[in-house]
Amino acid sequence: MFVRRLLLVAPLFLLCVPFAFGQLPKRLEKCLPYPTLAQEIRETRPAPTEVRVHVVRVDFDPNDGIPADVREEISTKLRSQVFERDVESAYLKDLAQEIAEVPVRGAFRDRGYFKTNATAMLTTLQVQDGDVWAVVRINATPGPQYRTGGIQIKSADPDSALAISPQVLRSLIPLKRGELFSVARVRAGLEELGRVFGRQGYLDMTPEPDTEVDEARETVNLVIRIDQQVQYRVGSVEFLGMNAAMQERLAGSLPRHGEVLDRDRLEEFFKANRAILPSDVSRDDMSIRRDTKARTVAIFFDFRTCSTNAN
Repeated sequence: MFVRRLLLVAPLFLLCVPFAFGQLPKRLEKCLPYPTLAQEIRETRPAPTEVRVHVVRVDFDPNDGIPADVREEISTKLRSQVFERDVESAYLKDLAQEIAEVPVRGAFRDRGYFKTNATAMLTTLQVQDGDVWAVVRINATPGPQYRTGGIQIKSADPDSALAISPQVLRSLIPLKRGELFSVARVRAGLEELGRVFGRQGYLDMTPEPDTEVDEARETVNLVIRIDQQVQYRVGSVEFLGMNAAMQERLAGSLPRHGEVLDRDRLEEFFKANRAILPSDVSRDDMSIRRDTKARTVAIFFDFRTCSTNAN
């Protein structure tokens, strides 16, 4: 019997979120003689009432047969975190569901237990000044341990070939047939796919992993359909707050006009130029505007300070 399901990998694509364009850098807000709308919103918005939940102990049902290494990983991860929650919500119930889904099921799914069922319950030990100390009780049914079956890389559009061969892309997924199926290793492979396509200008490439469970063989087959979308080239690069000589020096760290946009070079720009950039700059000072028709991007850096902003 085959069971198909989509693999949840939403956190993978944080690096693919488009940069905002046209927003005033926060470090320049203090230069203005009047508050910005964003400042007014922050100042008038009531401060959220939150609690910090500390897990002091994790208990497991001895009848569940949870492997010792899984128990150790879950316990260590939960006890090393502080969970911030809105006190007006059903935060203990919500946190229990999150714990069961993410650290508990995640630890199992990284060891081939693809269909683990898990629940968690928090019991409060102490509450003081916004801090809550609690014990977590874990119940889990690991289920069968699955191994890796076939892994295929395909274009989401059957009429459009991928810019990179499926054979090369397959080598980026660190799983071999017969190995224990690991969601973490699939996730690492998908991140590497994003980096490879990003280096070739496909900023909006989206992979969709689809799993098929073979119950008879206890294997998981994986098909990754890639929507590579548009390849972008550099249309323009603009700097504010830098003289001409400095602009030319900084531009040397970036792709030139007409070249394919390499996202790795954007990520490395701030590290490569840390010694010559103002000490308070960040990625918030860079924005990108896409022109999907021309397939170009305008890269915009705002390094103005209070003294240069008046010019």
